[in-house]
Amino acid sequence: MRARFFVEGNEVLGRVILPLHLNGYKNVAHGGVVSALLDETMGWAATVFGKTHPMFVTGELTVKFLSPVPVGAEIEVRSRLVEDAGRLAYCEGEIRCDGRVCARARGKFVPMSPEGTAEVIPYLRFEGCRRFRAIFDAYRREE
Repeated sequence: MRARFFVEGNEVLGRVILPLHLNGYKNVAHGGVVSALLDETMGWAATVFGKTHPMFVTGELTVKFLSPVPVGAEIEVRSRLVEDAGRLAYCEGEIRCDGRVCARARGKFVPMSPEGTAEVIPYLRFEGCRRFRAIFDAYRREE
């Protein structure tokens, strides 16, 4: 799978070409894959734009499937933080292909503990995204 994820304005944006083996039906992405892409980018939106905690995990995820998400074609995933309420972060996301909205999601994200965050950080790959790296470099200095 070829994927690029980065921060653009107030959103986490990903461009992905899903391989054929991730289909649910012929030429259509499996709903679990669609949900995972939205979950991942919304979680990063909470992490990048949240003010109170360095990392979040999914507490609740609701996905509306509006039209088939194709495999083998570039899709765009966009997610943003709607509200950082301290104990929960609320995010929204959508997947588009050829300008058409294929899926929309809302999620509630729960802050990770400092200990949990410290365990996860060594496994993260930032692929050159300075914004992500800056968040966690600052967190490492606090430890």
